[in-house]
Amino acid sequence: MSRDSKPKYNTLVISDLHLGEDLSATANEADRLHIEIVERQLISFLRYYARRREDGRAWRLIINGDMVDFLTVGVFPEHPEFSEHKATLGEHEFGLGRSPAVAVVKMKMVIKRHIGVFRALARFLSRGNRVEILSGNHDTEFCWSGTQDALTCGVGEAWETMPESRRPGAQKASEVISGINFHQWFFYEPGVLWVEHGHQYDECCSLRHQLYPRCPDTDEIVTNVDSAGVRYVTSYIAEAEAQNMDRWSFMGYVRFGFGLGAKGCLRLTYGYYSFSRELMRVWRAESKRGVSGRDIRKKHVQRLDSLAQKWDMPRETLDKLDDLSRLPVVNQFSKLSSVLMLDKLFFYAMGGVVALLSVIFLSGALTLAGVVLGAFMAVGLSIWSSRGREVDASATMELNSERILKIVDAKFVTFGHTHEPVARQLDKGTWYFNTGTWVPTGKPGLLRVFTHLVVRHREDGPEAQLCQWRDGASRAFTPGWRARPLEDEVVVRKPATDGVPEPVPVGAMAKSKSPESSEIDSAA
Repeated sequence: MSRDSKPKYNTLVISDLHLGEDLSATANEADRLHIEIVERQLISFLRYYARRREDGRAWRLIINGDMVDFLTVGVFPEHPEFSEHKATLGEHEFGLGRSPAVAVVKMKMVIKRHIGVFRALARFLSRGNRVEILSGNHDTEFCWSGTQDALTCGVGEAWETMPESRRPGAQKASEVISGINFHQWFFYEPGVLWVEHGHQYDECCSLRHQLYPRCPDTDEIVTNVDSAGVRYVTSYIAEAEAQNMDRWSFMGYVRFGFGLGAKGCLRLTYGYYSFSRELMRVWRAESKRGVSGRDIRKKHVQRLDSLAQKWDMPRETLDKLDDLSRLPVVNQFSKLSSVLMLDKLFFYAMGGVVALLSVIFLSGALTLAGVVLGAFMAVGLSIWSSRGREVDASATMELNSERILKIVDAKFVTFGHTHEPVARQLDKGTWYFNTGTWVPTGKPGLLRVFTHLVVRHREDGPEAQLCQWRDGASRAFTPGWRARPLEDEVVVRKPATDGVPEPVPVGAMAKSKSPESSEIDSAA
């Protein structure tokens, strides 16, 4: 789009839908009910915006990562598609890995389970709107053309089952799905908006070469702490919660294990052992990368060149943006040992040895002093070793949003990933947004979900509003919201010449509705 041309689209940004989370081998009824809530609200959201335009502009829906939760969808060797596959013991226990063939099967399972969402997407696209799908850490599988084709074919087939597709003059399925685009890293509207999922700023979820995230010796996606944790722990232990366990302490896991009983504790121990063993294997492979590692780096660089041409950006700009990514934990032994809590095990064992030797060789008050010293040594060293462990990437993501705005020309930077909705003004009237999540399971809770960003083009420039889908409409997101008149809601306007943004009531905007605004099909 030329900077001087009239913008064709207003933009909606949503993220972290996690469709397929209810297809995990350990999913329970509560998980299924939560995803059903997501599905109902998402269909309502898509229907609402399929019916309406503002200022005559169609909508561009950006699904900013983790649309599909490939990590939690369980596919095992018993699946008919893999009858000739020679499965290992680990695959029978934890499911098949992240290969292109497995990803296609998972995509088809998600479409079948949530066909209502894909019909709603088809209807939305048929009204002249577009859908831009970005990869997140749970759906890196969209890097493969086969996975992309499975989704677009699913949308096309969903369209052909709908009555609208049989009306005179209706679009063909091929025309409907032509409005879907995939982006492995970011979406950029020059002068307005920079969007990416944000997992590259989380060292437990980042990928060393995000544009070519393959293992050197297989066709699977390279393992990181996040994917290993889901496969070996949260998708293996029914009681484990994928949205919460990443922040637990060592003692938190110990208490959780005891709460599972003897059999459950043994199962958790085995899952954690498998998790640790896999990450150590990856670390050894990463540290010994030779020609295969250079080949992967080369392909990543080639894709950077292609992105520079696609977005008409200097290659140096993309290099600066790519350098902002955090090095994965699996490439740093000291941090990996902290994540695996090996350092804590060592310090607690050392404290136990000091206490035991005190009991054996000392007497009286000296014995008590030795035991206390051992306990303090274990706890103190454990706390000291945790200083470099990052369990929440929110601060890093906000910092990198400021860095991005110094590299590219944009007013608004938008991430997802953390599930925490954020609207924060930065320097010179620019803004950082996080679109949160649509999944009410665990954090951040039902009152803080269904959040999304709405970016509108006005005569005096773009405006952005962090909204929440509730009561059948997009309403300004207010943490701890209560029912109140629509006139109280405000949007973030392009800053005035003095750099101070001008808040404008949404209700007032609705009352002075542009004659170009329309409800394009109230019967949809």
